[in-house]
Amino acid sequence: MLLPDHKKPPLGFTMVEVIVAVGLLGFSIMAIFGSLSLCSKAGHHARMLNQSVLLAERLLVQTRLNPITTFEAREGQEGPYQWQVRIAPTPVEGLAAVDVTIRWREQERPQEYVLTTLAPMTRPLRTAGSLSGEEAHA
Repeated sequence: MLLPDHKKPPLGFTMVEVIVAVGLLGFSIMAIFGSLSLCSKAGHHARMLNQSVLLAERLLVQTRLNPITTFEAREGQEGPYQWQVRIAPTPVEGLAAVDVTIRWREQERPQEYVLTTLAPMTRPLRTAGSLSGEEAHA
C-alpha cells in the first residue's frame, strides 16, 4: 500500500527568518558596544576622581605637617589637575579651616573635588628681642 505523497518540510530557513535573525544580531552587537563605551567612560572617570582624591589628601597632609601660623591661599597645577589650598579663619579661636580644592576637565565638563578639615593654629615663635617687658619678667 502506497501512502499519499506528502510534501516534505522545506530544509533551511526562509528569507524572512534570516532577515529577522540578522536584525536581532545587529541590534545586540550595537547594545554590547554601547555598554562597553559607557563602562570605559565610567572607568576613566573613576581613575580621574581617584587621582584627584590622592592629590587632595597629599596636599592636606603637607599643609598639616607645617605649623599653621597665618591664613593664606596657594595654588598650583599638577598634570591635568589645578589645585588650591586655602587656610581660613573659623569662629573658634586658634582653629583654622583648611580647604583643598582640585579642579579638572573631563569630557569637556568641569569637575571638582573639595576636601575640608579643621587644624589648630600655632603661634609664631618669638625671639628674645620681641618679648615685651611683662613677658620677659613672667
